[in-house]
Amino acid sequence: MHLAHLTSLSQELGISDIAQIVLGNDKFSWWTGSGDDMKHHYGEFGLVTHTREVVDLCLKNADYFKDHYVIDKQKLFLAALFHDIGKIYDYELIIREPKFWRKSLHARQTHHISRSALIWNEAKNKLNFQDDDDEVLHAILSHHGRREYGSPVSPATRIAWLLHLCDSISARMFDCYTKDY
Repeated sequence: MHLAHLTSLSQELGISDIAQIVLGNDKFSWWTGSGDDMKHHYGEFGLVTHTREVVDLCLKNADYFKDHYVIDKQKLFLAALFHDIGKIYDYELIIREPKFWRKSLHARQTHHISRSALIWNEAKNKLNFQDDDDEVLHAILSHHGRREYGSPVSPATRIAWLLHLCDSISARMFDCYTKDY
């Protein structure tokens, strides 16, 4: 369901070839969104669920702002799609049934933001995607919003701000059901 939706959007935007780098990754479709059962989108299918929410929120907001700002929807979609793909390295599946994840050494040493940026750059170069202004890369690197939250840079473009805010909305909406405020 989520993969089909994201695949359809990538086809509509004419970028299905580069989107396949994420969508065709076996782990992406069932991997957890977190290694901590008290954090957003923990558990099986958490990563793809969160990614779909972020993509949909980003594109809906881009439509809302289209009369005021020029927002490249291809780049916005790709930034949202690739922003957390590095999480497949940040968590390791340690029990298969029921599935249980924990944070990996990678999470402490490299972190998913850096890995997602590396995966994006590799995909962009492999498929000759034009991102001369590095706007997708910047959005991926800044999607946590601040250095103290793990981003090496702060958002400085509309795409980066949309990604950061939509990522945060998805995470906080999920957390409302799992945390005692």
